[in-house]
Amino acid sequence: MKRNFISPWNHITQEKILNFNFAKFPYRDYKIVHISDTHLGYYLNIDFLENLIDKVIEINPDICVITGDLISAHKNFSIDILAPIKRLTKKIDTYFTVGNHEVALYKDKIELFLKELRDLGVYTLHNQSIIVNGKFNLVGVGEYNGVRYGYPVDIESSFKNINTTLSTIVLVHRPNLIKLFKKRDFILALSGHNHGGQITKLGLLSSIIRNEYSYLMGKIELEDNKFIYISKGVGYSRLPIRLFAPSEMAIININKK
Repeated sequence: MKRNFISPWNHITQEKILNFNFAKFPYRDYKIVHISDTHLGYYLNIDFLENLIDKVIEINPDICVITGDLISAHKNFSIDILAPIKRLTKKIDTYFTVGNHEVALYKDKIELFLKELRDLGVYTLHNQSIIVNGKFNLVGVGEYNGVRYGYPVDIESSFKNINTTLSTIVLVHRPNLIKLFKKRDFILALSGHNHGGQITKLGLLSSIIRNEYSYLMGKIELEDNKFIYISKGVGYSRLPIRLFAPSEMAIININKK
């Protein structure tokens, strides 16, 4: 039962391993650790983050990506809880795109939070892209709720500076935003937000999510060899309980086809 029922006092983060082969990808045996929805600052604290970082460093990926809701929108949140991230970024290049909880907490000051992350060594991608080691594009799409505070999702800006001769990987918090860039040239989108339903077998959250979104969790092929992966995430939304939707950290292995 421990693998399916998880509380903050007995929190198990499983390693979900996925393998992809892409013809245009420049590397063999390229490893990405994908983290989403940690929701630090409410149920989960700095000690939990330290342990999570230990796991990432032990895996030793080429890069680490965080697809939003790193923090919880809680009035007592302090940026100090994220201090251990500096230990991660000293060893592994780490990239981040915002989720709804960052926007809900910082509102029109989201750029302040992004600067705080950059001070910890994180590469922030907010409606923008970067070329990783000159080898592939990494795109970070903004958060849907950002429009309320002057930071709407901007697909044109997100893809504006990509090198079209290279493969593209997209980071996006909400998987339903895939509809805005589905026809763009990319090989893999990494997402989160839905927590795998969090209480899936009972249908308490999953039924709501399925009605609202096209994609709930897991690996989905959009078309021939073009994928989205939706992580079940690490933390909790509303209730500190997971039933049949275990906490996960995804390990993405990519090979050149």
